[in-house]
Amino acid sequence: MAATVLLFSTGCWDRKEVNDLAIVTTAGLDLKNNGEIELTLEIVHPKEVGGDTQQSKSKSKSKSSSKSSGSTLIWSASGATAADAASELQVKLSRTVYWGQLEILVIGEALSRSQLREQLDYLVRDSNVRLRVRPFVCKGTARDFLASDPPLEKTKADFLGGESKRLFRRAITLNSLVQDLGNISKEAFLPYVDTTQDGGESVPYVKGYAAFSSYRMAGLIQGESYSGAKWILKQVKGDVETVKLERPSSPLISLGVLSSSTRIDPKFAGEIPRMDIVIEAEMSLVQNTTRFKTTDSKFIRNVEEAAVDKIRKKAEITIKQAQRMKADIFGFGEEIERHNPRKWKHIHDQWERMYPLVQANVQVKVRIRQTGMNSVPVGKS
Repeated sequence: MAATVLLFSTGCWDRKEVNDLAIVTTAGLDLKNNGEIELTLEIVHPKEVGGDTQQSKSKSKSKSSSKSSGSTLIWSASGATAADAASELQVKLSRTVYWGQLEILVIGEALSRSQLREQLDYLVRDSNVRLRVRPFVCKGTARDFLASDPPLEKTKADFLGGESKRLFRRAITLNSLVQDLGNISKEAFLPYVDTTQDGGESVPYVKGYAAFSSYRMAGLIQGESYSGAKWILKQVKGDVETVKLERPSSPLISLGVLSSSTRIDPKFAGEIPRMDIVIEAEMSLVQNTTRFKTTDSKFIRNVEEAAVDKIRKKAEITIKQAQRMKADIFGFGEEIERHNPRKWKHIHDQWERMYPLVQANVQVKVRIRQTGMNSVPVGKS
């Protein structure tokens, strides 16, 4: 009996020691000029090394290169597909690439405009890659972006993960991207990151949204349109809106967002549907440059009206920009299908033509719930 039990006690025959793994925290995908796919990995440094943390080396006769940056290593390789590049990269590494700790996916701008769906298939098909990975689109190449040093954080994964939590109320994940690209309208959006020079260092930051249509990046939403998109997409988190009053002398009032909600209701009055978009927000008054007291109800109503006007205008501009791109990133088609499946079945084949013609009626409701500790402006008794 004892011998029989031992036959089923095979132990951890397929286990792999941590010391045998190259743990990936961030991955980057690029489309090179020659048509090849370049895969760049940020790998946890197996041990702390002394000396210069910016030592780098490249192999002139190989398709791969590496760079050491403090607590991580940056390795790159290229191939006909993402899988081919990963295989090429594995040959150059002494450890097995482990995808289980992948947190961030950075997509180069060139690849986002071509072959994104085809290369995402490799990551989604791998059972070790978690679907809660957070994807970003970067200006230029993902390789250059990952090679720069992140401010404050040790790794790009820590930095971009922190930015995602700080900026977005709802995380945009690899799972949501794949679902959005596979829905009825095949539209999606991703955070768009860029770098700026500050004190001689390249500092990355989230600049806006990359809008996708039919698996390809259709354009960028930045500036005021970026803020308007966040209102519609319910991604406003801790934002500050500064409004200008008409009287007296156009003073500025800054409002912080406490909470917000957005509702999209399609209406069917004619051939082309109309979208009623209702945005509601509760805000706090964080700076008052006027001489008015915050206990003045008329003053508070004027501030609320100014905030309503500004948010509505930004939302309308953003919707028109998305329509020019022919990217239904706000899910108008999905809302029509949800509210009236029979109507959607009738217009589905014509939606690409109809979408730029859809009229959007934006309504905004703002309530100021908090006015701060002082009801009297500074310097006024």
